[in-house]
Formats: sequence, structure tokens, C-alpha cells
Amino acid sequence: MKRLFLLLAVLMLPPAWAQDDGADRVERARIAAERKQVDAAYQGEEKACYGRFAVNDCLNDARGRRRAALADLRRQEISLNDAQRKRRAAERLRSVEERAQERQQGGADHRAKAAEGHRGREARTAEKAAGRASAEMTRPQRAVEREEQARRRLAEANAERAQRDKDAAENVKRQEKRLADARERKAKLDKRLAEHKKPDARPLPTQP
Repeated sequence: MKRLFLLLAVLMLPPAWAQDDGADRVERARIAAERKQVDAAYQGEEKACYGRFAVNDCLNDARGRRRAALADLRRQEISLNDAQRKRRAAERLRSVEERAQERQQGGADHRAKAAEGHRGREARTAEKAAGRASAEMTRPQRAVEREEQARRRLAEANAERAQRDKDAAENVKRQEKRLADARERKAKLDKRLAEHKKPDARPLPTQP
């Protein structure tokens, strides 16, 4: 029965890997969008450079800014990939450990059932030997034991439900923090690009 409660608790938990993958998709979409913004800004600066006197210096500056922005985005992407690999490795390890625990638990359950069956046979033999009077004397004690067992199961179920709620709340907080960090990085990049963008230069005057 305890294993049944544990299984139900696990099934009711929101999958952490699904939430993490959702946050990854948001981050990757943000990085892709920022790359497009960087490329668009560079194209605009490149076009403006051809209308200036020092074309090469202007182009070099624009390319440098583009490289720096793309390098920062690449570092973020590598960090995402590394985090994803770690999550998947942890998930595989957890799955292996769960299967090993289930096999171990299965062996323990088999031994416990065998021992319980042996004890049951011994108890039935003793009850038959003692007669109806002995059986009547043991009934109150069995009722007390069943009631105590029911209380223990209820307490375990309440503890598991509280832990499940706590874990779910923590998962939500982590996802909200990732989204907030993503928005903050995007705002900083937009500001940086806006500060570096220069107005188009006036064309050189034509000679008379």
C-alpha cells in the first residue's frame, strides 16, 4: 500500500524535465531573435559606413560590435546546451536508480510475502490448536493494530502530498526566474544596440 501511495504521488507531480525544456525553448527563441536583431543592426551600420569618409574604420567598428554580440549569444547557447546535457544525464541516472530500486524492492517484497505466508500458516495452526476461545481473545488486538496501521498510512499520504506541493511551487519559481532573466538580458542587448547605432552620414559635397 505504501508503494501505491508513492506511485500515485510521482504520477501527480509535474514533470520537471518538461518545464525545463519549455524554459530552454523560450531561451533559444530569444537567442535566435537577438541574432536577427544583431544582423539587422549590422546591415544598417554597414550601409551607413559606405556613405562616410573613413569607410574601413567604420566597417571594422561595426563588425567588432557584431562579433561581440554574437559571441555573447553563442556563450549563452553553449550554457543552455550544457545545462540540457546535465539534466538529461541526471534523468538517465535517476531512471537507472529507480529501476534498480524497483528490482530490489521486488525481491524484498517477495521475501516479505514468503515470510508473511509462513507466519500466516503458523498463526492458523496455532489458532486451530488453541480453539475458538483463543481466536476470540486475539480479535481486539488485531483491531487495534489495523487502526494503528491505517493512521500511519494516512500520515504518510499527507506528508507526501505536502512535499509534492512544495516541489511544484519551487519548479514554478525557477521557471519564472529564468523568464525574468531572459527578458532582462534582451532589454540590455536592445539598449546596447541602440546606443551603438549611429545616424546615416551626410553625403560628401559634389565638386563644382
